[in-house]
Amino acid sequence: MKIKIATWNMAYWQHKRLHDEAWNCFLNETKADIFLFQEGKPNETIRDQKDYLIWNEIGRNRDWGSGIYSPKYRLFEENVETQFKGVFSIGNTYINNEKITLISLYGLMESGGPTNGYSITNLHRMLSDLTGLFNGHIEGKRKIILGGDFNASVQIDEIQKNNSHKIFFDRIEDFGLNDVYKLSGNKSFVQTLRHVKSKIPWQNDYFFISNSLVKKFTEYEIIDNEEIKKFSDHNILVIQMEL
Repeated sequence: MKIKIATWNMAYWQHKRLHDEAWNCFLNETKADIFLFQEGKPNETIRDQKDYLIWNEIGRNRDWGSGIYSPKYRLFEENVETQFKGVFSIGNTYINNEKITLISLYGLMESGGPTNGYSITNLHRMLSDLTGLFNGHIEGKRKIILGGDFNASVQIDEIQKNNSHKIFFDRIEDFGLNDVYKLSGNKSFVQTLRHVKSKIPWQNDYFFISNSLVKKFTEYEIIDNEEIKKFSDHNILVIQMEL
């Protein structure tokens, strides 16, 4: 059975008045079975589908967060001990009687102190919080699909003259998770973020899948068009699996 999973940073806080339209765009442009979203807030119709939605606000002055929605598959929220609930959300679903663990993750920037403006510090903390799940200490080894706007790229290492982002991605791969962009045969960067203050074609958005899912992966796509640009500075990523 072919299953499509999409991920998108929806930039809710920048385009609140257009968010219903953004959801229509997300659903219609991808025709996906499962949607991972960041910087998002479910519209009223989706919020009413409680068995098919997992979403948490980040809190404080952020009434938006990361979530997972499926118009087709029932979702079961899973919680781990973390200060980052809403920055990432975890859900499990069953497809052809196989349990799939989905994680929608957002690279939250530090807001204050000596690391103000850094995402990599929070990202390393999140990986530490997820270690038990990734390593199989919580309910055994899993079929995991991790996606989102990480606000991370080894492109940044080239500017900072260090390897902090490479080390982050090495940690992900050390958990047995595979970058789907690389699985597609790509080696160079691809733009997923259009930054108004930078001419660099940033790649900030990713999908990673467990070793056990690699042979089930069939397609990878980046959707970049004028419709999407109305709602977000990020492109939509879509992968297809044969599950």
